Amino acid sequence: MERHGGGAEPVVRLVNVTKRIGKRTIIDNLTFDVPPGEVFGFLGPNGSGKTTTIRMMVGLMRMTSGEIYIKGRSIRTEFEAAVRQVGAIVENPEMYKFLTGYQNLVHYARMLPGIGKRRIDEVVELVGLSDRIHDKVKTYSLGMRQRLGVAQAILHRPALLVLDEPTNGLDPAGIRELRDYLRHLAKHEGTTVLVSSHLLSEMELMCDRVAIIQQGRLVDVRPIRRDAGAEKLEILFEVDRPDTASEVLDGVVLRTESGGIVVTAGREETADINARLVAAGVRVYGIRTVTKSLEDQFLEVTGGGRIG
Repeated sequence: MERHGGGAEPVVRLVNVTKRIGKRTIIDNLTFDVPPGEVFGFLGPNGSGKTTTIRMMVGLMRMTSGEIYIKGRSIRTEFEAAVRQVGAIVENPEMYKFLTGYQNLVHYARMLPGIGKRRIDEVVELVGLSDRIHDKVKTYSLGMRQRLGVAQAILHRPALLVLDEPTNGLDPAGIRELRDYLRHLAKHEGTTVLVSSHLLSEMELMCDRVAIIQQGRLVDVRPIRRDAGAEKLEILFEVDRPDTASEVLDGVVLRTESGGIVVTAGREETADINARLVAAGVRVYGIRTVTKSLEDQFLEVTGGGRIG
């Protein structure tokens, strides 16, 4: 099985997970890893099985067969040890609206061993609620309630934070705030975040990697690149003689297209390839990236299936 994160042990492993209800197969032999310290996205069209998978992952639904491991512990045979590593918001976060945000966190902390005032203050600061934490929750916006839910879910320092459609109902500012807090969590707390969403543009900004499922089956797991200067992209060179260019760049060309060749290259490599082509007498009319957006990739691998 593919490993990520420089060989580090995955925080979550799904191995041949299947869920049947009657004669209907909801999840079909699903296998993938969630690497440590990443924001990992879960994408799929309507009815693809995202929420079912998440409910099995946090122990709210039984698997028909297969295994889910959280930090090496089986959800099926070592449930308490596995779920102790998880913080989750599967539906809307449940809060006592007549209490303040702080009182809600204190109430929840009483159910957890070793959670004191220092940790509560720490998570309040982390999710940016310091100015409003002593106001009653009934005065909070939906975005603030989501952030309070995240604070509650990470009080016990879980290895994994699971959020099912966390941006539902949020305005653009709330979505951006939540995105920033989740990336901050992954980077500064080392928390692995698994998030499902139908907002492709947000997933592209938020996630390090996405798994795409359709009809309960894994279609693909794809990295999402952010550092355009450091990464390798698919580059199209528009040239007068594609066949000659392919000979000059023997072993480098991915494919030829009408009027050009496509290679995988970083910034410096692109310049070197251009120099080699010019030196060989090949005329270069244009150079551009052809790496597809997440939306293009999603529509390609799901055959244009609706997102949901």
